[in-house]
Amino acid sequence: MKKSIHKGIIFSLIILVVLVMSVMLVGCNKVDKKLQSMQSNISYYNNEMLVAEDANFYIELVSGSREKALIADGEVGEMAEYCTMNVTPVNLDMTNRSLTFKVTGEAGVYEGSLEKSIIGINYTANIEELQKLGAIKNVTITLGEQNFEYTLSNINTNGIDYKKAVESVYNNCAEDLESMFDGNSFKSEIYIKISCDRSKNPKEYFWFVNVVENSDNMFCVLVDMQTGEIIAKKHR
Repeated sequence: MKKSIHKGIIFSLIILVVLVMSVMLVGCNKVDKKLQSMQSNISYYNNEMLVAEDANFYIELVSGSREKALIADGEVGEMAEYCTMNVTPVNLDMTNRSLTFKVTGEAGVYEGSLEKSIIGINYTANIEELQKLGAIKNVTITLGEQNFEYTLSNINTNGIDYKKAVESVYNNCAEDLESMFDGNSFKSEIYIKISCDRSKNPKEYFWFVNVVENSDNMFCVLVDMQTGEIIAKKHR
């Protein structure tokens, strides 16, 4: 009789533990539908930025995904992956020159010409099918007979990614975002990119988050790349 009572108590305790654990797991796995909706409405983002610099050039290799037709209408259209190389002459003797480039990866090479910006001194080029190159080893800029080779470094090795940056905006700017939700549904789109004010600090990068309800209602936030702290915010 005592054994039966003892077994009954043990069995009841096991059931209680299982129930408590189930409740805890449900709590841990609870999905914030508003945040999920917001993170699903990203129409432009940088996934990675690789950089290099010397006395001649500053180079950025930026990859991510964006709308095929970028329209600030509050809705996310069909997305496509992209990779852009931006080259800014540090040495003014390198401006207004004809430049070519070569991106060398572990699995392949991509070559092309750099196009001069209409405004400013920088050059740009689109890198097609970046994933086929594998991990990037180096970039070579060619000016006439001169070759300038660069090893790129990732500026966000230990920082938060673009989705965490959006989560920080969601958690810290609830009142600013209130009008952009309809219940749990986010009714705007987000553009998010890695930003740096090189005139102030060329080594300091941020997440620039632009929340667009329409062309007349935008909310911009600057997020610290390492901590997720909100540095600045502004409606425009």
